[in-house]
Amino acid sequence: MNSGLPDLDPPSAADEMALRERGQFTSLLLGAGVLIPLGLVVMAVMTGRHLWIVLLNLVGMYGGLFVMVRGWRHDRARLVTLGGWLMAGSLAMCLVVLSLLA
Repeated sequence: MNSGLPDLDPPSAADEMALRERGQFTSLLLGAGVLIPLGLVVMAVMTGRHLWIVLLNLVGMYGGLFVMVRGWRHDRARLVTLGGWLMAGSLAMCLVVLSLLA
C-alpha cells in the first residue's frame, strides 16, 4: 500500500556506508573518464603520433559522459548505464588500436 508518504524508517549504517562507497566509486570513475582522454591527447600531441585516434576517443568518452549526465538529470538508469558502456568501449577501442599501431 503506497500512501504517498515518505519512508520514515532511518537507513541503517550498512546502507549509508554502501551509498557512500558507491558515490566514491562513481566519482573515481568519472574523474578517470574526464582525465584519461585529456592525458592521451597531451601524449599524442607531444609525440606527434596517432592524434586522430585519440581525438576520436575524446569524442567517444565525452559523448558517453554527456549521455550519463542526461540519464542522471532525467532519472533514467538505462541512460546512465549506456553512457558508462560508451565510455568504457571508447577507451578500450582506443587502447587496442594504439597497441596494434605501436
